[in-house]
Amino acid sequence: MESQALTGIKSNAPPSNVSDTMARLSGKAGVKATMMLDRSLNTVLQTSGSFSSFRSLDNSRNTASTSAENGAVKEEGVEEFAAMIWNFVNSAGGLVHDLDAEDEQDDVKLLRLRTKKHELVIVPDAKYIFIVVHDTPPA
Repeated sequence: MESQALTGIKSNAPPSNVSDTMARLSGKAGVKATMMLDRSLNTVLQTSGSFSSFRSLDNSRNTASTSAENGAVKEEGVEEFAAMIWNFVNSAGGLVHDLDAEDEQDDVKLLRLRTKKHELVIVPDAKYIFIVVHDTPPA
């Protein structure tokens, strides 16, 4: 599969086995993008694929990517997408805690968000939030 992907890794990179798993996932059929966030800081640790289909029409008129300070290519909208995911995970976590306030150990393990075009699979971990975006198969 041809890689039209951008890949960005910040300095506080995750262990290599986590990066290897993300690389394997990004190579699967139908996967459009993957992202790994630092859960506590809401920083993007690693991305692959294209997040351009998640930008609004106004943003899509801009260039698709810019050069970051470290010389790596950074796609427009990645930080905004990461912030939306981070807020979604935290909101879902708040709902879980509100539903079962007695069990402090109960956390969100998996979130799936399906639209007409894409499905987002979000796996919150103690340290990271993993996101895989893939095409929604026809019904």
